[in-house]
Amino acid sequence: MRTDPIKTAVEANKDLFIAALGFSAAMSILALTSSFYMLQIYDRVLTSRSEDTLLLLTVIAVGGITAFAALDSLRVRLLMRAGLRVSNALAGDVLRAMVATACRNGGMQVRAGLRDVETIRHFAASPCFTALMDLPFVLVYLFVLALLHPVFLAIVLVGGMILVLVALVSERMVTPVLAEGMGLSMRAHAFAEDGLRNSSVLEGMGMSRTFCARWHRHWLDSLQKMTQALDRDSRLSSLSKAVRMLIQIALLGAGAMLILDFRATGGVMIGASIIGARALAPIETIISTWKNLIATRQAWKRLSQLMHSAPDREEGMALPAPSGWLLAAGLHFASPATRRAILSNVSFDLAPGESLGIIGPSGSGKSTLLRLLVGAWPCSSGIVRLDGADIYAWPREALCRFVGYLPQDVELFTGTVRENIARMTEGDPEAVVRAACRAHAHEMILGLPQGYETQIGENGHDLSGGQAQRIGIARAFYGDPRLVLLDEPNANLDSVGEDALVTAIADLKRQGVTLVIVAHRPSILSSVDKMLVLRADGTVEAFGPRAEIMQRFTRPAIMPFATAGR
Repeated sequence: MRTDPIKTAVEANKDLFIAALGFSAAMSILALTSSFYMLQIYDRVLTSRSEDTLLLLTVIAVGGITAFAALDSLRVRLLMRAGLRVSNALAGDVLRAMVATACRNGGMQVRAGLRDVETIRHFAASPCFTALMDLPFVLVYLFVLALLHPVFLAIVLVGGMILVLVALVSERMVTPVLAEGMGLSMRAHAFAEDGLRNSSVLEGMGMSRTFCARWHRHWLDSLQKMTQALDRDSRLSSLSKAVRMLIQIALLGAGAMLILDFRATGGVMIGASIIGARALAPIETIISTWKNLIATRQAWKRLSQLMHSAPDREEGMALPAPSGWLLAAGLHFASPATRRAILSNVSFDLAPGESLGIIGPSGSGKSTLLRLLVGAWPCSSGIVRLDGADIYAWPREALCRFVGYLPQDVELFTGTVRENIARMTEGDPEAVVRAACRAHAHEMILGLPQGYETQIGENGHDLSGGQAQRIGIARAFYGDPRLVLLDEPNANLDSVGEDALVTAIADLKRQGVTLVIVAHRPSILSSVDKMLVLRADGTVEAFGPRAEIMQRFTRPAIMPFATAGR
């Protein structure tokens, strides 16, 4: 059973939280300074008319308040650093879980992972959390009120119970609606992000107005729920403020009655009023910031669910460089969302240096098969072995030097061309150029504004589809790959680029690299050794030498090439 990673990160910094709790304890005593100062002024200074006593009490009060302010500042700074440490411990693992989960099945909650980490970090130094830390020390104020007079204690206890009841009502009335509103807001943001990512489609096909109208409906739905939740929250917050003011009046009224009965002094009345307000302050703060507490709880829940549901990769020890022997034995894969089988009983093997072409109709699972072969996804059943080792359990940092992969949708990252080819590392310049030359992209890259140092992505140079494809191929060829998997590598290439790719594939074969290629144009498969044909239901229709498979599918109408894999 997996432990809660957030709880583990918090417990790792428990010393900081315990120190902050200690500061809260000291502050709960120092917060009585103004009350006792008022009490002594009324009961000692005014009756004795002693200026020396007033001066001494003032010096003590100023010292106490100064110490309180210093501890308060230290506590906030300490909690800020504790929050930073917790988020630092979580952020890397959360991002990896986001990547692994998005690779499998995506989802809106995945996109909110890092925002949820920030929510927890901000909460650590928020007024709501400091009020929660002050809450146990309300007992100190209750004890002092009992010493002043039991009536004061009774008033504050009754008022506190009313405020707690208001908080419980807020939990029942506000939390479900607010959680639903937050979910709708996340959905609207995710929808907008999808539109920005596909802005050329929206503008090119005149869909912008329709897209914005649909986003506006999602946004209005979220606003409606959030407004409903905030309306309820504001009414309950106003009620709690009114209750607290009534408690103040009750304390002053009770104190006046006790003075009239000669059972208390004016200093006791004023002091009880201040202490009572201090005792109820944490409860009112928690109620007024209840939505922050709900947001943090929801963020904690989503992060725990994300970390627990992320594919668990049991990576073993580092292994020697593979030779490229690839075995797929009885591969089955079902969609995590629908449980519908995409691939069923796919088996084949490739010796080092052999090449395989995969063809099949659209939706037959060609792209899914490549993700299983590269170890991006775990098989539902069956196994993929590289040199006899389970490729999914192979340490990724070690394996990445020997495996190259080009997905169907080439995604480049914000950074330089060099960094993209070097897989987001600084990279060895010679290795980067060698990979670009292998992909016959070197001259194209030199023609960019700053060559290999050209910034691409956001606020950088915009590449054409063919340029991005060539850089993606160079990234797959970077290093010393012994296994290269290409998913429709010629999808965005012109005839010149396709000829260069055929030459690059021939070069890799001469170097003994094992190749797996998904394609829908037969020209790119002219030099492969074997071919695998998938049916629409994800089962194997044929597997064998290329010449034999091509002979079985001689008519173009029968050739099961398709424009896209699944």
